[in-house]
Amino acid sequence: MMSSMTLSSLECTKNEALPSQFNAIADYSSELLQNLNLLFTHQCLCDVGLAVHPERLIRAHRCVLSAASPYFRAMLTGGLRETNLDVIDMCAVGAPHIIENLVTYIYTGLAISILPYD
Repeated sequence: MMSSMTLSSLECTKNEALPSQFNAIADYSSELLQNLNLLFTHQCLCDVGLAVHPERLIRAHRCVLSAASPYFRAMLTGGLRETNLDVIDMCAVGAPHIIENLVTYIYTGLAISILPYD
């Protein structure tokens, strides 16, 4: 027996279901990012330090940095010297505020204006 639904009504039903699925994914992603930021903020389970200035060390998570940035992925998983270091000297970057803002973006999704380091 043939269903009374037409192709166009099936497409409409399928398209109506998508927003709730996307909302669930967005909610999960947002909650995951918030929880990662909480771990970062409380320095919980951090397994690498980024020395961006002689007096400033940013503790972070290798897996989070690697997942968010090809630069950090290459540095932390590519067999470079930094792969096995607990603290990575980033002072050569010469602009600690850029690394700090990048890490903040990675953990929050919020872009911060790039201002010089004081």
